[in-house]
Amino acid sequence: MALLQDAPSLPRNADAPTPSLVRIRHPDYKDAENTLLCLRALDDGGLDYDTALAACSIVTGNTSTGFFTTLEQRLERVARPDDGVLRGTDYFFQLPDSDGVSRPYPVIPRFEDWSFPHGALPSPWNEYNKVIHEATTACRITDAMWGIQKAHVVPDQVNSWWDREQLDQYVLTERSTQRSIDAAANLMPMRSDLHTVFDAKAFAIVPKRDSRSAGTARGDLSLVVHIINPIPDPYFQQNFHNRKVLPLRCSIQCLFARFAWTVFSPNVMSHFLNRCITRRKLLVRDPETGALTLEERNIGQLRDLLETSRSRSASPRKRKMPGEADSDVNIAQYDTPFSDVSDNSQGDNEWPTEASPSRGRSMKRRWASDQDARDRIAQKRAKAGLDVVTMR
Repeated sequence: MALLQDAPSLPRNADAPTPSLVRIRHPDYKDAENTLLCLRALDDGGLDYDTALAACSIVTGNTSTGFFTTLEQRLERVARPDDGVLRGTDYFFQLPDSDGVSRPYPVIPRFEDWSFPHGALPSPWNEYNKVIHEATTACRITDAMWGIQKAHVVPDQVNSWWDREQLDQYVLTERSTQRSIDAAANLMPMRSDLHTVFDAKAFAIVPKRDSRSAGTARGDLSLVVHIINPIPDPYFQQNFHNRKVLPLRCSIQCLFARFAWTVFSPNVMSHFLNRCITRRKLLVRDPETGALTLEERNIGQLRDLLETSRSRSASPRKRKMPGEADSDVNIAQYDTPFSDVSDNSQGDNEWPTEASPSRGRSMKRRWASDQDARDRIAQKRAKAGLDVVTMR
């Protein structure tokens, strides 16, 4: 009887076509340059209506009255389909004139310009209230117990945004010295490979209604994986998109902020920000005053804005051991190069409790003064019976 086993072969549909794009267009620009968002049709050949509407709300400054129309019927609202899936390939995101918006209506270009909508989450985010409180260490997507890392929901690299937008009100810290962004309500145990693509903006965790549910008329609400930037391996989207996650301790506000951070990725907004002919009307945050300002920028000014944002968000990499490979994921480059900084705050590979002492040498060296160094060396040499040598 053989003791060896064949290597497992993961189920993949190698012949599966690349998921089609759903283009959400801006109605106030010409057709050649009016693509606002590009999202993938992975929901049974379409795009989840509520997720698309929330993404459009975010990039237009948390608007709450927006709606979709089709290319053929620009003035007729697209009602939410019975199964909650948009099955077309092109839609306009409209804002009613009754809101008093200027034309063209402005767009938020970067996550750092976005303000969190306290008390005004879009549906169905504002309806989800299932949060567990007991500690858990298994991956919330796969239930794996090994190779688990603590994934920040709102990434550590946007800690200044977290403080500015006061998201600490949605979490509870367990120690007085703990940063609020490191609280349990902003952490999620996740298998290391999934953590890698999570931090590369491949997917977010969103609430969706199950149209097959025998519960309420609109379907039961669950938190699921929603892939926003597919990776080249078809196994990933075939096996994880729309998979329900296990019960979470995360606050829904943190999950919504993470969804917004993922939406503000190059592949989603590349056409609007990089392929404009006329000037774009934007809402940009003044770094000095912190106030949002209405600006018009041409393509050169837009690229400068985005390049400045990338250089500011770049955080120092962890020091790699000899021979250690870079852990950045290679996202499928459908339209533009994908270049985002991963969350480098994942800490230990295991899932320690908040009270666990830190292990290993601190990454931050505490440099003493020269005199302190001299004194310590002199004391050590004296104890060892060596002559004390004065350091010059």
